[in-house]
Amino acid sequence: MSTSQEHITPKKRTLVPWITAILMVVGVSVIAAIYWNKLVRVNEIEVRGTFFTTPEEVIEMAAIPMGVKPDSLDLETVVNRIESLDYVKSVIPYIEPNGDLDLKISERWPIALLVNGPDEIYVDRDGVRLPILPGKIRDLPLVYGFSAIQHSDTLKGKKFEQIRDFLLAAKANKFGWSTISEVAFTKEEGVVALSHENGVKMIFGYNDFPIKLQNWEVFYGEVIATKGIQKMQQVDLRFTNQIVTREQ
Repeated sequence: MSTSQEHITPKKRTLVPWITAILMVVGVSVIAAIYWNKLVRVNEIEVRGTFFTTPEEVIEMAAIPMGVKPDSLDLETVVNRIESLDYVKSVIPYIEPNGDLDLKISERWPIALLVNGPDEIYVDRDGVRLPILPGKIRDLPLVYGFSAIQHSDTLKGKKFEQIRDFLLAAKANKFGWSTISEVAFTKEEGVVALSHENGVKMIFGYNDFPIKLQNWEVFYGEVIATKGIQKMQQVDLRFTNQIVTREQ
């Protein structure tokens, strides 16, 4: 009569602790999932990242009933509702382990004030028109030549793109941003601006706006600061190696 005996090799002995650990992790995860599904509820909503939009507006638009189970929430629908608010560009929702809902808001920021007759409205870098809110007025350049009706289509096309690129370059150049008052666009001259001081016409043309704004800053410091801006009528910055002026 023969008997057989199974031997555990060193390799198998090495795997036993790992298998045990994995089973323990799986067990804990199952228990946590059961706890999450049965006991955790959304009882608090925290809104972060807003300036133009109030947390109350976000919570009202989210329309989440307190006490709801996290796994019962349709977060995609919640996000779509919140993003319908004028100044909300995007939302990142996150449910904390205790069930609290965190809503991180990314807002649209206006870069100019569109002026069309008596109508005025903000516009952001994406061409989206934004309402002017009481108590949250921004000091921005005036832009002419576009509709100032809020629910019109998003601004697109070369005309707006040139003005947008100019405004973004001006904002990055502190001197340019502080000296520019009004901006418009013509097919012949491209981007045209008026200075805060004395309303001097500045012709920036098309493209390469960071360089042209630097040239404007240098020209102001070397020439206008000496002659006086009141003597200037027009400054043409379209050319690479020269600045053409027209004086009073």
